[in-house]
Amino acid sequence: MAAPVVPFPIPVSQGAVPSSRPIARPLQRSSLPALVLTGWAAFLVAMWFGVGGALASYIFVAVAVLVGVLLHEQAPVAYISFSITLWWYTPFIRRVLNLRHGWNPTDVALLAPQIVAVLACITIARYSRELRGRIFAPFVLVLAALGYSYAIGLVNGGLVPATYALLTWIAPLSFGVHLGLRWRVYPEMAIAVRKAFAWFLPFMAVYGIYQFAVLPEWDRAWLVNAQMRSLGIPFPFLIRVFGTLNTPGPYAAFLMVAAILGVQGKGVLRYPSIALAMVAMLLTRTRAVWIAFMFGLIAQLASQPIRRLPKRSVTMVFVVLLALPIVNSQQFKATILPRIGSLKNISDDASFVKRLSFGEEAANNIVQNAEGVGLGNTGGAVQLRSSGGVRSLDNGVLEVFFLFGWVGGILFFLGLSCLLFQSLRFADVRRDPFAGSFRACALALVSILPIGEVFTGSSGTLLWSMIGLGLAAHAYHQTTGLALRSRAWEATQSRHAMLGMRPFPPTLSVPVPASMSPVGH
Repeated sequence: MAAPVVPFPIPVSQGAVPSSRPIARPLQRSSLPALVLTGWAAFLVAMWFGVGGALASYIFVAVAVLVGVLLHEQAPVAYISFSITLWWYTPFIRRVLNLRHGWNPTDVALLAPQIVAVLACITIARYSRELRGRIFAPFVLVLAALGYSYAIGLVNGGLVPATYALLTWIAPLSFGVHLGLRWRVYPEMAIAVRKAFAWFLPFMAVYGIYQFAVLPEWDRAWLVNAQMRSLGIPFPFLIRVFGTLNTPGPYAAFLMVAAILGVQGKGVLRYPSIALAMVAMLLTRTRAVWIAFMFGLIAQLASQPIRRLPKRSVTMVFVVLLALPIVNSQQFKATILPRIGSLKNISDDASFVKRLSFGEEAANNIVQNAEGVGLGNTGGAVQLRSSGGVRSLDNGVLEVFFLFGWVGGILFFLGLSCLLFQSLRFADVRRDPFAGSFRACALALVSILPIGEVFTGSSGTLLWSMIGLGLAAHAYHQTTGLALRSRAWEATQSRHAMLGMRPFPPTLSVPVPASMSPVGH
């Protein structure tokens, strides 16, 4: 029996798939990922009970990096799930360790997800030639902007603050590039990422609601020691929920992305999960994410055939009905409704006015410092400086130009715009609903930029991961021929409609040659 061939082969010279090496044969499935992750879970339980003492944070980082290295080399898709989820619960682990072993304002435990994500640079080095292709080339512009800002930061802030800041920026970005360059295993990556969000969403949403109603001791100690006055008073029903993360913004961003992906999921359990996520999202009182969530849902629906709109609309209506009983309870309503009401008269909101005034001051500073101040002058790196720096500008666009200057800022946003454009112009994969969901999530996260920074930390990992998965989807579909089949099918449907003929269903499966089997799992 003859081996199947790729329909509509695409020459590399056209830049459709910037591949410099053949798609490798799959790795043999083994029990290593299950054994490693089981051992990791047992290690976390031991940490919970106080194993490690004062060195617990260092041991946590060392073991996390070891697990990351093993999975990256032996189970690439399992590495992706491990790296993404590590961002979601490491701050929670840090708070528990601080409660048991003493408060540490610069706990090294928070380095674990960043170092594990940076392991993705190994993939970038192996597939670096693919960055010359049209799909992934914009990543080079973003990396060049980071290099420029790092050089300026070394001069203005010193080695340690600039290097730490570079790590916080490069870790999420390199992980997103890793996902894009792993396009050969896109189907497995998409399944793994969706499962990770589906499993973690109900637990993180329930914990956020529990945190609001009970406020566990480790969370209370965090609020007091970190002096996070913006999160409210450290008592039940009087805080802005931040879940397993450190602040409400990244936690709300996770809930938003998980809920958008969940709309495309299967099974009845996704309905209560999304409903609980919406309640927890409201309790964060992060208005920018509320608006971004609506924008993401609209973008998701717009990327799909019209025939799916009724089903998705019914899903959202059902989810809202499930969430209403909790939202209507007295304590929850007293927290949520005033924040929703502030959207009607946003110009009179004290927080908005203060943010606007601070933004104007930052804009004036940017005009006067066209070269930028460099990495290490904002965020957590400020704690590593002897003096100076700004904790947060509350505006992602201004922060980029503040750090990168005009040259670096233009390079950075030019690369980001090209990456988003690459995703949005690929209407030929509209029948891959999850690819559309990944791109909708990326657009929703970018829409937060005027009010927050989404390029670092867990939020940055979400953004660059969604962009990387969107690009991987296109590269994979172009290689297998599904992209061109989609265009041919849509053209045929249009001709049939003009002639009054009955349309035929789309192809449900695409033959893939044996030589193009995905790489490992």
